[in-house]
Amino acid sequence: MSVKFDFARLALVSGLSLAGGLTVFAEQANAAPYSDYASTQGETAIAGVLDQIATPSATPYGPLLQSIDDLPDAASQADALGQLTPRAYKLLPRLAIQSMDSADRQVRDYLAERRDRMLDAPAGSVPTGEESITFMLTGGLKQGNYKARADRPSANSDSRSIRAGIDVTAMDGLILGATIGIDGIDANLDRAQHPRITQFNASVGPYASYTNGKIYADATAAYSLSQYKLRRQVAWSGFSDQLRAGVEGDNASATVEVGGILQTGVLRAQPFVGLQYRYADVSGFIEYGGDAALAVAGYKTESVRSSLGLRTSAGLERGSWNIRPTVRAEWQRELNPRPDSRVEAAFANGDLPIFTLKSSRMARDAAIVGAGLSAVYNDRTAIRIGYDGEFASDRHIHAFTLTASRRF
Repeated sequence: MSVKFDFARLALVSGLSLAGGLTVFAEQANAAPYSDYASTQGETAIAGVLDQIATPSATPYGPLLQSIDDLPDAASQADALGQLTPRAYKLLPRLAIQSMDSADRQVRDYLAERRDRMLDAPAGSVPTGEESITFMLTGGLKQGNYKARADRPSANSDSRSIRAGIDVTAMDGLILGATIGIDGIDANLDRAQHPRITQFNASVGPYASYTNGKIYADATAAYSLSQYKLRRQVAWSGFSDQLRAGVEGDNASATVEVGGILQTGVLRAQPFVGLQYRYADVSGFIEYGGDAALAVAGYKTESVRSSLGLRTSAGLERGSWNIRPTVRAEWQRELNPRPDSRVEAAFANGDLPIFTLKSSRMARDAAIVGAGLSAVYNDRTAIRIGYDGEFASDRHIHAFTLTASRRF
């Protein structure tokens, strides 16, 4: 049996006293090459970096490497390699898109309720709200679950939002307005590393809607600024690091939806098609906290999605109130084959090369379902409660909203 000695990486030293006081040192075998234990592309990338450290005792990475060497099996060493990558941060742009999607659906649901009010106006009367101003206020709660994939963690997120809008019915069937809102998200992006992500989004954007009673067209757009507070735990037997960072991101979204309006009695159906654009980026940042800290370059997600759906509702008159339950079903398809960019990083302590996590992609197909109940009083005051759900093979997102509007 041969024993491998790597004198360039000193792990354990034992001394033998010889005549004349000479001491000879022997070195314990170590885990290099670390690439032998990697099971994913990200683990392979970080292993390639660690394998290039020739003299760990002369770098800040000696204790970290020794702790990996001391792990009892290849599976533990592979897990340690994975924790050293920035995999916990790969979903950050997706959280921003989750926020943009929720805000967009709130506005489009509001426009659908406004459109129903116009269509419900008595025959021969002045169209409801023509040349008037309407103020809207909506609040929402969201919960999202993302399943883990290779080099991408599972995630759970909870968020709260509030949004205000004001619009004018400039002419028969035409609504022009704008919204401003804030959204706060708390997320756990990797149970193995216990990172806690706090995200704050502030957004502003215009919206418009037109209908002639037969067809309609809705358009929304928004710009938002995201601020993140990041905390990541790197830990295994013999090593532990608490890493923190703050970072910002810029986001933009636009949606166009066109549909028909079919009426039979109190029932109304609106089949529609749509196109959605979403852009979210995360600026570069540097973690602080310990030897495992990373410097991460900026990265982004750029998504283009098509949609096909049907919205149905029924109007019920109760004195001065008009009650309208609504249900919606929608299928979305991602058109961009690689919407998520790769993530490049390097150890913050320097002297080691950059490594890369390859781009990944969420499931391309998603089902969107929604339900709501609106109550309109005297064609001026409206209250709506609603639910929206997004279901795909790798994510489930639920949103609940309460919206109030008043025409002046």
